[in-house]
Amino acid sequence: MKRNSFKILSLLLALLMTAGALIACADTNQGNTDDTTTVAEAVSTEPEVTTSDVDKDGYKLDKLPPLNFGEEINVLAWDDVEHEEFQSDEQTGDLVLDSIYSRNITVTTRLGLTGINWIRIKGNADNRTAWNNNVMSVYQSGGHDYDVIAGYSLSVALNASSGLLADMLDEASSPYTDFSEPWWSQLLVEQATIKGKLYFASGDISRNALEMMYVCFVNTDILTDNNLVNPQTLVPSGEWTYDKFIEMCNGVYVGQGTKNADTDTFGYMSSGIHNDPWFYGSGAVICEKDENGDIVPSPSFSGERVIDTITKFQALFSTRDAICTDSVLHQNAFANGRLLFMTDRARVSHKKLAANGDLHYCIVPCPKYDVDQENYITVMGNPFTLYATFVKSENKEMASAFIECMASEGYRKVTPAVFELSLKTKYVNDPVSSEMYDIIRANITYDLGRIFSTDLIGQGDFRSEIAKTSNGWATKSSGKVKQLKNYCEKLMKSFE
Repeated sequence: MKRNSFKILSLLLALLMTAGALIACADTNQGNTDDTTTVAEAVSTEPEVTTSDVDKDGYKLDKLPPLNFGEEINVLAWDDVEHEEFQSDEQTGDLVLDSIYSRNITVTTRLGLTGINWIRIKGNADNRTAWNNNVMSVYQSGGHDYDVIAGYSLSVALNASSGLLADMLDEASSPYTDFSEPWWSQLLVEQATIKGKLYFASGDISRNALEMMYVCFVNTDILTDNNLVNPQTLVPSGEWTYDKFIEMCNGVYVGQGTKNADTDTFGYMSSGIHNDPWFYGSGAVICEKDENGDIVPSPSFSGERVIDTITKFQALFSTRDAICTDSVLHQNAFANGRLLFMTDRARVSHKKLAANGDLHYCIVPCPKYDVDQENYITVMGNPFTLYATFVKSENKEMASAFIECMASEGYRKVTPAVFELSLKTKYVNDPVSSEMYDIIRANITYDLGRIFSTDLIGQGDFRSEIAKTSNGWATKSSGKVKQLKNYCEKLMKSFE
C-alpha cells in the first residue's frame, strides 16, 4: 500500500491551504516534541460525495452503500492500548488524534449510527486471560453486550480459539467487509484464514499496526566518526545483510574496557523481545499451514538459518562492540547518542528520540539474512489491534459495515496522519528514510505461531538463546517442535 509522491504532496498542500500552522508538521527538526502539528479545521469530518472510485487525493473509496442503522454500536476495546486509536472526543490540533476524531464522525454519519459506545477494559499482554474471561462470561450468560471486539492481537486470538468470534468471511452475517481492499493486510487475511474461516483482521483500521513496525535506527554521527558507509545505500542492492550489520558494529566501542550499558558507546544493544527481528529477518516463522490448511510447526523454526543467526549474534554479543541486556536500556542509550544501531518499533522515534534535538539518525529496514534472500522482512510488535465480530452480536451486518467503514476511513484519514505526515515526515530528517519506511511497510510478516502464542510456545526461546554464550538451538528447538506439534493439534481442534 505505498503512497505515491502526488498523494503525499496533495495532502500536504490541502492541509497547508486550510491552515498555515501546518508548516510545523513538515519541520524535520527532531527536537520538536510538540505533537500539535495542525489545527482542528484542517481535519474534515464531512463524508466525501463523489462518483469516482478514488478521493481527491487519489486514495481508493470503499463500496459501502448508503446505510442507516439508526442505533448505537457497542465496541469492546482494550483500554491499555499503547497509542490511542479508538477515541478522540474533540479536535485539539493534534494531527493524529484529530484524524481519529474525523474518522469516527464520518463513520457514524455514513452508517446512520446514533453513536459508538466504546466499552474499555484492560486487555494487553498482562491482561489477556482477564480479557478473555470477560468475553467468555458475556457469551455464557447469553448476553449481547458487544457487537465488535477490538483488542490486543494475542487477546483477540485467544477469543478466536475460545469460540467467541464470528466468521468474517460468512457473507450472510458479514456482507460488507471486503478483504481484497487495500486497507486490509492481505498477508494477515491469508495467514489467519483457517479452514475457510476468518475470525479477525487488521490493517489501516489500527494505528498501532504502523507504530509497531520494527525498524533499524542508525546514528549518522557515529557512521561519520567511524568512516562507515550509510546502510541506506546498501538496501536497494540487497547488501544490507546480517554479516554487513555485524561488520559495521566492529570497532565502534568506546568505554573503559569492561562493558557498561549505562555509559559506554556500542555498535548495537538489544534485549528480550527486541531480538525478534533477527528470527523473522532470517525468513523463519514458528508455525505455518500445511496442504490441508492445518496449523503446524514450521521447519524453519528449527532450521539451519536460525541456528546460524544465533551463532552470528552470540559471537557479536561476546565482543565489546555489542551488548544484550536483561532490561530495555537501548532506547535511552540510542537517544543519548551512544549506539550506532538500534532495532525497535517505529514508535520510538516520537516516544523517545524526538526530545533530543542534537541526535542525528536515519531509518533502514532491519537487515536480511543474506544477499540471496528476496526481501527485507518486517516483524511487528504484538501491541496492535485485531478487529472481530462478537459471535453473540444481534446485528452482525451492522458490525460488518462498521468494521469495513472504520478500515476504509482509517486508510484515508488516520494512516496518512500517522505514516506520511508523522513517521515519514516529522520524525525523520532525510527523504531517503521516508523511502525506507515504504520498503519496511511493504514487507510486514505475520506468523500464526506469534499471534497464537498464548496457546502455543516458542516465541521466547529464541530471545533468550541469542543472548547466551553457546548455541544449543538445534537440541532445544527439536524438543520444542514436539511440544509445538501437540499444541497445534489442540489449537486446530478448538476451531472445529
